Amino acid sequence: MKKWLKGLGVGVLALGLAACGSAAEPKKDAGTGEKVELENKSEMTAQEVYSKAMEVSAEQKSMHAVMDIDQKISMPSQEVEMDSKIKMDMDIIVEPMAMHQNMKMDMGEMGKMDMELYMSESGFFMNDPESGQWIKMPKDMYDEMMAQMGGETDPTLDMKMFNEFKDDFKFEQTDDEYILTLAASGDKFSGLMKELMGSSLPADMTEEESELLENIDVKSLEVILYIDKETFYTNAFDLDMDMTMKIEEEEMRIVQKMKSVITKINEIDEIVVPQEVIDEAVDLEELMQQGQDQE
Repeated sequence: MKKWLKGLGVGVLALGLAACGSAAEPKKDAGTGEKVELENKSEMTAQEVYSKAMEVSAEQKSMHAVMDIDQKISMPSQEVEMDSKIKMDMDIIVEPMAMHQNMKMDMGEMGKMDMELYMSESGFFMNDPESGQWIKMPKDMYDEMMAQMGGETDPTLDMKMFNEFKDDFKFEQTDDEYILTLAASGDKFSGLMKELMGSSLPADMTEEESELLENIDVKSLEVILYIDKETFYTNAFDLDMDMTMKIEEEEMRIVQKMKSVITKINEIDEIVVPQEVIDEAVDLEELMQQGQDQE
């Protein structure tokens, strides 16, 4: 979970260290293109904002996040296209790790799907969108999820890797927020993306995972982070990405636009799996065995 939090906010914010050491420019008005006059102008540099955000990230124990994702996946060789709109609404507690998530997915002609899940020390429970039945996932799957989401990430990234992006990075401000924007494309960014993605994967990744990582080509990516001037928490972020990857000689293109809003930081004290969910849930192994018996 800490890995996810830092990757979501502070880890990406680290890109700001490649920016110049001057204060943030006032954000331009979308209509006129002129810089907005600020009543609360800050002289903090990107380095100082990063350091402060690193400091407060250790204090983030819980949050509520809403993500809206528009995604298009295509495989030109097979004339396959799939458009989907995904909305995720989740409460998260870092330690002990707990999550309640609702997801709505609209895949156009392929239909719609709603999914709800709970993860806590009580177990990993998922609602089957077709039957409405609550399913308790196996303990080893729960343990694996906890391990992936609970690992620490070294916050002291090697900033040398970001040097070539210093001309691509913008550092702006409004009265309430610092706005950090990275817009980049080309081979240099594909290399950086592979390095960052590789650092979040397990050291013993499979040959297939390693090959997939090597075959990622980021055509373009824009990340916009909105950092609260008072608390230095990440209030929101936008991510637009256009990338391709090769899977067994087949090329897949993924175009994704994501908007995320983060609220209730440190305001969520407990996530409880409802007793009716625990009582009604069927073990996945038991459900699979029933299916085999009916064949």
